[in-house]
Amino acid sequence: MRGPSAAGKGAVASFKGDLLRNLLRGLRARSFDAMSLQERKRAVKCSADVAMAKARGAAAGGARARWPKAVLAAAAAAAAASSSSSPAATCEARRSRFERVVVRRCVGAKRVRRGCYAAAKNAAAAASSDVARRLVRRRTMALRKVIPGGDAARDEAALLREAVDYVVHLRAQVDVLRRVSAAAAAVQRSAILRDPTQSMGQS
Repeated sequence: MRGPSAAGKGAVASFKGDLLRNLLRGLRARSFDAMSLQERKRAVKCSADVAMAKARGAAAGGARARWPKAVLAAAAAAAAASSSSSPAATCEARRSRFERVVVRRCVGAKRVRRGCYAAAKNAAAAASSDVARRLVRRRTMALRKVIPGGDAARDEAALLREAVDYVVHLRAQVDVLRRVSAAAAAVQRSAILRDPTQSMGQS
């Protein structure tokens, strides 16, 4: 099995660099002093999502992906709602879709005639096919809710392409956030080693 190509690795590294620059720029623009812990977590998550969407939109092939535009639009809507003092402002905008499903059942008598047996068999096959279709439809609807901009996907193939692209870049985002967290922890440990009184004050 072949590993990722050099071009693919270079594209991922370039994306991570752009994501990190956008993330640091977004965090510097925020004021965390008056925020609670939960508000800080949401602000960091929102900044990370916006940074990821901007980096993907600027990368090669980013114009074809729908989820970066959906993330940026949701962030802009949340910022506008929070500026108007709306408590329900969130970084993610999700829409729920409902679909009515009709289930047909075939009820036969205790004594089934020969002619009726074939009809009952066909009805059972149709029922199992309906169950499979309902399961696929239910999972497709769930995937549309998870992927930003999934509602705009034309068909299942486009939705799957969008989901794969989103998951790949989401993994890169997690990798960048882990490195940022490790770097922040290392800086904090270095500061404590230089001034041990800081750890005594924290405890």
